[in-house]
Amino acid sequence: MFKNMEHEHPSMLKTLKHGGFPALFYFLSFCLLTYPLILKFSMYFFSNRADGIQNIWNLWWVNLSVLRPDLHPTIWQTNMLHWPFGITLYAHTLNPFNGYLAVFLLRFLSLIETYNTITIFAFVMAGLTMYWFSYYVTRSFWGSILAGFIFTFSAYHFLHAQGHLQLVSLEWIPLFILCWYILITRPHPVTGVAAAVVLWLVVLCDYYYFFYCVMTAIFILIWYAIINKNVRFILKKQYLLSLAVFSVVAILLIWPIVGALLVSNYHDPLLGTHDAAVYSLDLFALIIPGQSWLFNRWTQSYWSKLPGGSGENSVYLGITVFILAGYVWIKRKTLEPAIKQQIYLWLATMVIFFLLALGPALHILGKNVWDKGMPYTLMLHVLPFMKLSGVPVRMVVMVIFGASFLSAIGLRELIRNFPRKRVLTFVLLAVLLFETLPSPLPAIKIEVPGYVTALRSLPNDGGVLDLFTKDLFLPLYYQTIDGQPITGGRISRFPTSVVNNDEVLAETIESRNYGKLWATYHIRYIVTQGTIRPPVGQPYITIKAVYDQNGVKIYRIGCICE
Repeated sequence: MFKNMEHEHPSMLKTLKHGGFPALFYFLSFCLLTYPLILKFSMYFFSNRADGIQNIWNLWWVNLSVLRPDLHPTIWQTNMLHWPFGITLYAHTLNPFNGYLAVFLLRFLSLIETYNTITIFAFVMAGLTMYWFSYYVTRSFWGSILAGFIFTFSAYHFLHAQGHLQLVSLEWIPLFILCWYILITRPHPVTGVAAAVVLWLVVLCDYYYFFYCVMTAIFILIWYAIINKNVRFILKKQYLLSLAVFSVVAILLIWPIVGALLVSNYHDPLLGTHDAAVYSLDLFALIIPGQSWLFNRWTQSYWSKLPGGSGENSVYLGITVFILAGYVWIKRKTLEPAIKQQIYLWLATMVIFFLLALGPALHILGKNVWDKGMPYTLMLHVLPFMKLSGVPVRMVVMVIFGASFLSAIGLRELIRNFPRKRVLTFVLLAVLLFETLPSPLPAIKIEVPGYVTALRSLPNDGGVLDLFTKDLFLPLYYQTIDGQPITGGRISRFPTSVVNNDEVLAETIESRNYGKLWATYHIRYIVTQGTIRPPVGQPYITIKAVYDQNGVKIYRIGCICE
């Protein structure tokens, strides 16, 4: 089909071949692999009830901030949570890129449809950008299609599709690496701008991915210096100009975000970091299927014992991928020099990220067997700010990237060397598909209780203290309905000052000091199952029930001085 159009419509062919067809392929693959999820597109969030709700709130909040800058001048600080003092969101998994995308999508889609569209977009675009990088280097169409498939439909990606929207959004990693690779091999100021902008998109999705991209960029610099036997190549005029342009644009775009995070942590230390020893990669997690596989019951005896449970360690890569990578290694000496150099680069990168992903303690079959001198521990001594993360297992995403690229080379060579033995190739691809089949992704429909609808119709002139809902995440979703600021709110990292303020508020609530709740905390509504009576000794405070249905009451706190 493509060859027939090549001479008549070359530009259209290029667009279809390298854009339309791969994107359609990855979209259809997502629909089939997750079927019947696509049938629930308008009715259910493609998410779980924990972190997924938090990310639903993120989309709503960015949209609110953009539409009402008079009330919320920045997306990075909100008083809609932890009212009235508010909280910084620099350390939160806000993923503003998806929020800004939601601003556009919410003009004609519901919040459910918007969230699901962004999820699908991330899967399709991650496959497409991986295809672009692989094709640029290998010039293999089907090999690059395979690379994109392996990367975007990895167990890691499906695992985080259960609620970590910021980690689902790995689509800009391959594009940054492509831009950076072109910048280093063919320096130009325009490429420097492109690389900086894409790196900015990475940081707008996730800090982890930003750090991994920076590390990979350094590896590519070192690799290029080694193959050219010239460590001073960046001092050449064309490199100095291009890298200077990249640095300036990157600093202007990225430092206001990353710098604010570091400064915030310095002045008001962040709490709530993960235990790196728990969220580390098990030695066999890449070769034994985990919970995110469709037939996970077959391997439950393994993944159920992994550190941190299976929530982060279901990162199975697949036997087919290892076979293709092994085949590439065997064939490396017969390949063209440029491809052979790429093989060494990405194998080295995979090894480094694999060793770091093991974390501060080596786990084998779920047991801690060694915790001395691990690469991750050494890295923390050099880069102490990494203690803010605490999830080294996520570094495996770069192992998957490298393996996906090597698989593109492997399929290219299989097609070249075994044109008449396509059965072998089809068997490998069939095994890959079997290994890729994911367990059903969650789909939730959140029921909105009557008191939330009632709050939406009440005056928005203060905060809401919800003593009825015990769930940590549901109040975030309820806020997208009623639009009322709340005293609490679950986010990723809490500044110390916020935790201290919450403790004082808890004491005030316990002592039933409604006068202080009204005057100091500007709380106007209390949601509870119990009965609140006018406080003794505070005659100026009024308590009035404004809602009483299904065992839930809303009281309005007032003052006769109003």
